[in-house]
Amino acid sequence: MATPMAGPRLRVTGLGPLTATTGDREIDLGPPKQRAVFAVLALCSGVTVSRDEMVARVWGESAPATAAGSLHTYLTGLRRALGDAQDLLISDRAGYRLRLDRAMFDVARTEDLATRARTEKDPALYEEALALWPAGTLFAAVPGPFVAQTRERLAGLRLRLLIEHAELAPPAAGVAERLLAEVPAHPFDERLRVVLMRVLQRGGRTSDALAQYADLRRVLAADLGISPSPATQAAYAEILDDDRPPTVTVTRPAQLPHDNEAFVGRSDELLVLVGNGTGRALRRRGIVTVVGVGGIGKTSLAVRAGHLLRDTYPDGQIYLNLRGFDPSHTALTPDAALQHLLTSVGARNLPGGREERTALWRSLLADKRMLVILDNAASAEQIEDLLPGGSTCFVIVTSRNRLAGMNVRHGARRIPLGPLTVPESLDLLGTTVGPDRVDAEPESARRLAELCDRSPFALQIAAEQVVSTAGVKLGDLVGQLEDVQHRLDALQLPDDPLLSVRGVLSWSFAALGAGEARAFRMLGVLPGTSVTRDNAAALFGVAPGQAGAWLSGLAALSLLEQDGERFTMHDLVRSYAAGLSSDLDPEERQAALTRLLEWYRATVSRAGNGMVDRGWPITPPRTEVPPVLFDSQRDCLLWCIGEAQNILALLRAAGPAGLYAPAWHLTALMFDYFYTAGHPAEWLELLDTAMHGARAEGNRVARAILHNHSSVAWSRMGRNEIAVRQLRLGLALLDGPDDWRFRISLLGNLASTLREAKLYAAALNPALEALELAEREGIDYYLAATHDVLCELYSETGHWAEAIGAGEPGLVYARRSHSQIIEANLLINVGRARHGLGGPEAEAAFAEALRISEDSGDRYHQGVALFGLARVGAPGEDTQALARRALLRFEELDAEEAGDVRDFLASGG
Repeated sequence: MATPMAGPRLRVTGLGPLTATTGDREIDLGPPKQRAVFAVLALCSGVTVSRDEMVARVWGESAPATAAGSLHTYLTGLRRALGDAQDLLISDRAGYRLRLDRAMFDVARTEDLATRARTEKDPALYEEALALWPAGTLFAAVPGPFVAQTRERLAGLRLRLLIEHAELAPPAAGVAERLLAEVPAHPFDERLRVVLMRVLQRGGRTSDALAQYADLRRVLAADLGISPSPATQAAYAEILDDDRPPTVTVTRPAQLPHDNEAFVGRSDELLVLVGNGTGRALRRRGIVTVVGVGGIGKTSLAVRAGHLLRDTYPDGQIYLNLRGFDPSHTALTPDAALQHLLTSVGARNLPGGREERTALWRSLLADKRMLVILDNAASAEQIEDLLPGGSTCFVIVTSRNRLAGMNVRHGARRIPLGPLTVPESLDLLGTTVGPDRVDAEPESARRLAELCDRSPFALQIAAEQVVSTAGVKLGDLVGQLEDVQHRLDALQLPDDPLLSVRGVLSWSFAALGAGEARAFRMLGVLPGTSVTRDNAAALFGVAPGQAGAWLSGLAALSLLEQDGERFTMHDLVRSYAAGLSSDLDPEERQAALTRLLEWYRATVSRAGNGMVDRGWPITPPRTEVPPVLFDSQRDCLLWCIGEAQNILALLRAAGPAGLYAPAWHLTALMFDYFYTAGHPAEWLELLDTAMHGARAEGNRVARAILHNHSSVAWSRMGRNEIAVRQLRLGLALLDGPDDWRFRISLLGNLASTLREAKLYAAALNPALEALELAEREGIDYYLAATHDVLCELYSETGHWAEAIGAGEPGLVYARRSHSQIIEANLLINVGRARHGLGGPEAEAAFAEALRISEDSGDRYHQGVALFGLARVGAPGEDTQALARRALLRFEELDAEEAGDVRDFLASGG
């Protein structure tokens, strides 16, 4: 075992694209020739390469006179790129040397494993060596003769390992397919053909084996003018002699894997599985599918149920990994899976045709009570021929795919597997790290469970990180996982990429088609938490129908969860998608955010089918995806409540992306949402970001609008002096002849804020000025708003008749402009005035305001109307109960009115 080096550990891969990393940082190896220099150093690690040798290995015999100078430049660039690890690159008079641990270089690891495999004749070592080769070109895009020779040498090594493994290993699923894939690149290799023929013949595919010999003889004659060697001809003759009909020696398979000792919970799912398996539950056929995202515990559940059902199926238990989402093996074909199943029950000399094999498999199981677990299925098509024909057997299928075809065509019962519960997650942590450690850090344990999405696989990796590192506490790991950008890096075991959450998710991603893969990457750009068909269409830049199809495809592979029309991601899946989105071109990411902002702008600005033209200084939104249309302000408000988390996250991302104009506009359009939903601190945060954008854009009217909205937020927090300052700053910006509508709004809010500050005399002039401007322009919305301001001022100062005189025409304007928020506020103040005059109509006004605000989702005015009903003592109502309901609304909104309600309750109402 190599002795670990001190300092940063350098990891290098070359069996595919050339990469180098230290810790979680990928090193930029620079231009192609600089990458070639690094590749030579890595391939010769520990050995000094002279300058002349380096030039020859990178440039070849025709090296230019400038090669030596360029070599110096490239080595300087590599040292700079290596950063803290630059001490690993050593130069002296003799040349250059890279200190690289062989265990940290995939090429060296493969060569070492190959040597051990040949010495020990161990099939598992061959498999481990071959698993290091990903799909793609070795040292992709790295130039130079030395790398080219290495590429050819390694390709030959891989072929030899495949052949030797096939010669050594017993017949196994996938071996024939692997060898078949090599034939087009090596059509004249007789050793490859002979081994392939024997593997096919042992698997019952005699006709395919004979076809390989015929093809070899044809290409040798046509291209080389020779015949197969005597050894190859002898192998052909042996296969001909052994072409006998199938035979069956019945065996009792017992193939269940070891039960996972860390298995916890899942009692409901186990009850369904065992109930279906024992026949106690009503079922159409003995087939159950267990589906869910990678790492959620599907295999562990199936195996636990299998062990519980062993006595129920005395003729045997078969377990087959179909490798539907396996990074190191191709998925089993139905032919290869049937071969494995048939040989498991003692069949030999299998028929060559798939239909014949299916018929033989079903015939052999016709009177047997046998349990079959088909693990990690890629699709319903992969497993349909593997299903027994009768009802005496029980089949459990696990998959990341929803396998809808299994339910429709075969009546299978689906068990969707979600995250563990919090108690189950803590139980799993206690099983792996010890209950004492969980009890010692209960809050950290709970947070760790949530950061791991309560996924059994992620939790077990996290637990291993804790128990394998001295001095590490649960809280230490929680601190690492709180960093969203590096969360997936922490959830992997060192030196084993297969034991990582990122690795598990990558297998699902690899199964996606091109369109769904692009959609998944684009979802990584999305700052929010959920999508629908419409906003996904805007994000992807496609029609809603196409977006919906992609979302459904992602949900079918458990990368998304569907709830009605909305699709959500677990946090770890979102982190993985965000990492993949970094592969997108920056312009494409920017374009996706822009499309989404434009779609939201177009939707929110059409509230109530364009109830009022605000005249804001902004280019109208442009979107190819149709916006949502609303029939009323209520519908728009309810929609905004549902989309709030997405919109607010998008606004936070828009500023850093430089999307100033659409960001301030959408922030301003969210006024009604924040006015009714509360959260003034969050509102001010977004308004501050929007103000930066408006300043950067040089838009004075936008700044005035945002000052106006900020005043409302500050007023909600009881900071009227800051609210007044905001309004005066906004009014100072409005010095243009066409600024009248903005002045109306700011003057009205100034009057309202001064009224809340009890500065009634000061409030009257801006209220009257706002009304005068509104009457001059004659627009219903502004007339409703200014009458509302004046009505509330008169109501609060006890001028009851004047309040009703301003409020009743205001109600007409509010109803004509469909302004439900203003209508509710007017009704409340008219109700106060009527109560002040001793009239009986006060209760009706408050009740109507409550009905409208409940209908529109306006929680602030719900609270005010409830408090009004409590204060007037509505007949048949419990005033204390009404006041408590009002207090609940104000506390939800963090509104200052909560104090008045508490005083009312304390006084006994």
